[in-house]
Formats: sequence, C-alpha cells, structure tokens
Amino acid sequence: MANLIETSNIDGFQVYGLQMVEYTTQGTSATDFASAIAIASLAQSTAIEVETNAYASVLRARQRKLSELGDALAVISQAIASMKTGSGTQSSDQSDAMSALDTASATLSRYGVSMPVSNHKVRRDDAETARNDAQYKMDMESNDMQQDMITLQGLISKRDNSFSTAAKVMKKASSTTTTMIRSIGS
Repeated sequence: MANLIETSNIDGFQVYGLQMVEYTTQGTSATDFASAIAIASLAQSTAIEVETNAYASVLRARQRKLSELGDALAVISQAIASMKTGSGTQSSDQSDAMSALDTASATLSRYGVSMPVSNHKVRRDDAETARNDAQYKMDMESNDMQQDMITLQGLISKRDNSFSTAAKVMKKASSTTTTMIRSIGS
C-alpha cells in the first residue's frame, strides 16, 4: 500500500513562501489532497477486498475438509460399533461389510490418514487408529479455521475503515469547499 499518493511541485507557484504541490494517485494526476486521499482509500479498500475474497475461499476449503473428515469419522464410528463388544474384543476384529468404508478410506487418504479396507471391512485396530488420526486432523483444521476467521474479521474491519476514511475525507472536503465559496460570496 506504500506510495499510493505521490506529490509533485507546481513550478512557480508558492503561497506565503510555501511550495504548492499537486497529487498523483492511481494514475490520476493534478488532484487536490482530499481527492488523492479518497482515491487512495478506495484503492486500499479494493486491495483488501481482493485479499478478503482469498481468505473466504480458504475458509470454504477448510469447511469442506472438515465436513468430509466428519463424514468419514461417522463411517468409522459406525464400523467400530458393528464390531463385537465385551471382554472378547481383539484388535483383529473386523466390522460388518460396509461399502461406505471404501469411500471413507479414500477420503481419509486424501488428507493423510491411512485406513486399510479389505472387502468393505476394516480391522478394529486400523479403525481406531484412523478414528484418532481423523479427529486430530479435524482439531488442527478447526484451530486453523478459527485463526483464518479472526484474520478475515480483521481484514473486513480494515476494509470498512478505509471506506469510512474515504467518506470522511470527501465530507470534509465538501464542507471546506462550501465554506470557502460562502466566504468569497460574502
């Protein structure tokens, strides 16, 4: 955002010994200070809006990942629930045949979690390991999403402040112009 406004001297124009300048902003030259500030504020708002859209895309991707991991976790939990319970449980126990296990395994592998599935069945130890890994991935993703949401809120606040600054400057410039015209007319 640096150098949004550039100044250049107006040759041969001084008032009370002070060199007068004109402002160039976003390729628009010969603007007054208020217009330059307004144009720069709007340019900053536009740049922040682009960044805000990028963060919104990241948040949507994180939400999709959390949803997919949640769906896979539900399938794993259902598979574990279908296994024998009681003191006779073994790590080699297998779930009832579930075609959703193949989809869940593919989803988990996309996110770096391994869950071997054979004939639509999974072993207890593999399912429990995958469940723990998926929950960990979801926790990490949830934490990252919260941080991104805080950043997004900050960007939205900055964008709103830029618009507010531009509006305030334009109001002040309009008020000053009106006052000057009234003074001249009196």
